[in-house]
Amino acid sequence: MAQRIFTLILLLCSTSVFAGLFDAPGRSQFVPADQAFAFDFQQNQHDLNLTWQIKDGYYLYRKQIRITPEHAKIADVQLPQGVWHEDEFYGKSEIYRDRLTLPVTITRRVRSDVNCHLPGLC
Repeated sequence: MAQRIFTLILLLCSTSVFAGLFDAPGRSQFVPADQAFAFDFQQNQHDLNLTWQIKDGYYLYRKQIRITPEHAKIADVQLPQGVWHEDEFYGKSEIYRDRLTLPVTITRRVRSDVNCHLPGLC
């Protein structure tokens, strides 16, 4: 279960949620996304804490963050208030700098496997 959630989060990090990579004027090199947005999580039963450590000069757009689980149902995720920032990509937007931690509660597991019996009962 934790591996599936981790895979989901890595997929999330590979999307445009971190378009702020291009916000560092004067820099000729950008660090890889996994260094700019170091992800970690902790799980205790049905409670998860998803944490991104955001490198100086980088940020996450609040409106681009989506938590979409596979094989589980989760309670509504409440994003904390960000800080307002204006850039050429999204205009005036709420962003997160430094660190973002999201508490997520798994409400139930959704079975994705199908078990069948040879005579055709699935």
